Amino acid sequence: MPRTQPDQYVFGFGPGGEVISVAEVKRNGRLDHERIEKDETWRLEAGLVVKTELDDGQMEWTVYADPDGDGRWVELAEGQGPLDLSLFAGAATGPDGGAPVKQVLDDDPHVFRFDAAGRVVAVYEVERDGRLDREDIDRDETYALVNGFVVKTEVDDGRLEQTVYADADGDGIWHSIILPQPTSLWDGAVA
Repeated sequence: MPRTQPDQYVFGFGPGGEVISVAEVKRNGRLDHERIEKDETWRLEAGLVVKTELDDGQMEWTVYADPDGDGRWVELAEGQGPLDLSLFAGAATGPDGGAPVKQVLDDDPHVFRFDAAGRVVAVYEVERDGRLDREDIDRDETYALVNGFVVKTEVDDGRLEQTVYADADGDGIWHSIILPQPTSLWDGAVA
């Protein structure tokens, strides 16, 4: 009997995009948590979740996508040997062209304070009267300077959310922007 719906998965993500939990969504909606084995690697890459493992000396991979951005991922493909993610270009985007990583547009301008290494150490919201209101950096949030953008990443209800800020005129006031594929910011940023 053919399946009417593919298996769905929910992933938990760490601040660096690594997958820290895997659960299959059962027909009754309950989550069946799966153990991540020692020989498996799970990561978020180019808007896709990629699982790799070594089986009998052969590299095996599985690629998952969340095409509608609802936090439920489905298997796109599996295979052996080298993996070329460019084969899945566009598969990570939903019907409206959005990326599965939920992007958040924040209308309030911000000022960021960086340390000598370029890390964000303080966040300020610019009030209407020009005053700076310091915001706490919560435990589930990270800020990173990536290719000239400040990227705020947080996990909300198991979903990875990103807000990308740009300082287009170099005046130190950063505004959030929407990118067609925010995860592409990281390509080549970390060696």
